[in-house]
Amino acid sequence: MLLTADIGNTNIKFGIFREKELIRTLTISCNKAKTADEYGVELYSLIRVMGIHRDDFTGCIISSVVPLVTTRIEDAVRDILGVEPLIVGPGVKTGLNIRIDDPSTLGSDLVCACVAANAHNDAPMIVISMGTATVWCVIDQNGSMIGCPIAPGVSVSLEALTKNTALLQGVAFNAPSSVIGKNTDKSIRAGVVWGTVCMIDGMIDMIEKEIGAKCKVLATGGLADKIIRHCEHDITVKKNLIMEGLRLIYERNKKG
Repeated sequence: MLLTADIGNTNIKFGIFREKELIRTLTISCNKAKTADEYGVELYSLIRVMGIHRDDFTGCIISSVVPLVTTRIEDAVRDILGVEPLIVGPGVKTGLNIRIDDPSTLGSDLVCACVAANAHNDAPMIVISMGTATVWCVIDQNGSMIGCPIAPGVSVSLEALTKNTALLQGVAFNAPSSVIGKNTDKSIRAGVVWGTVCMIDGMIDMIEKEIGAKCKVLATGGLADKIIRHCEHDITVKKNLIMEGLRLIYERNKKG
């Protein structure tokens, strides 16, 4: 079995693959204060609950945008599973041609998402990652990643609006039926949800106009389901796109 891990600013998502099949995903909170031992206990508890033995794992690959936590998850994986993790970064073969000013600055989670998108779809494409930030990864007709506009994520925007404001707290992400809110709760939900929908649709229009081509559009991330369903464009939600990208990168490097 292969363990994949996507370490984000808010959560850590684990994937468990048997051959090419993703049989389970597990999510825990990302906390910089946790030690490697604490992460190890959580990981061990999660696989035990599933009835999986540590010896069943033959490999692990990690994508991370939180370097401090990366080393602790590495140590936890070594201690609990007894395998050496592969970290997505410089020197790792991804098969993705990254045509930006400094390819090393592209988040490894975005690299994984683009690798998976390229493997199963025809370019050009737009891969939307909806996490702490909302990112539109643009893949041109040749399958090269050529850039990505970045905006604050939905949760970040809502937190910025409601932080330290008692009357504006406790707002959900459900879209109200009307864009014209008639009370505080509906007004905020209309602005956050419908505003994000308009931003996503508008950015797709601008990207397609700039590259001069109609794009296949994929979306991934925790809030993609709640937002994408309201968009006018045909957007396919792939919630495990990063997990699939990690598997593909692991196999490429294992063969190498």
